[in-house]
Amino acid sequence: MNERYEVTSQSNRMGYRLDGPLLQRKHSVEMVSETVTFGTIQVPNEGKPIILMADRQTTGGYPKIAQVIAVDLPILAQTKPGEQVVFRDISFEEAQRLYLQHELGMKQCEKVMMLKMGG
Repeated sequence: MNERYEVTSQSNRMGYRLDGPLLQRKHSVEMVSETVTFGTIQVPNEGKPIILMADRQTTGGYPKIAQVIAVDLPILAQTKPGEQVVFRDISFEEAQRLYLQHELGMKQCEKVMMLKMGG
């Protein structure tokens, strides 16, 4: 999934609707609703992905095809309609490494701020 998708004007805090290459199911099956989280990517019948955002529902019945990694969620949340997103497949281990790297960077920023504030 290395295609470019544009965030549409129908996007909001519940979900970002994307416009780009349509994704088609190999098999048409009824799905049972299951838990979804911030960053879950679902594909409804028309084939246009939706990224679930902060105010999403708690369950969903569309196929889940991917999950946006935790460190990218704040960046994604700043994306505006008309801007593009590109997905890249990474391993669970790389997602963990990026998360830990981000946390380390945040702790270093906190230390610098404390030093500058005289704390």
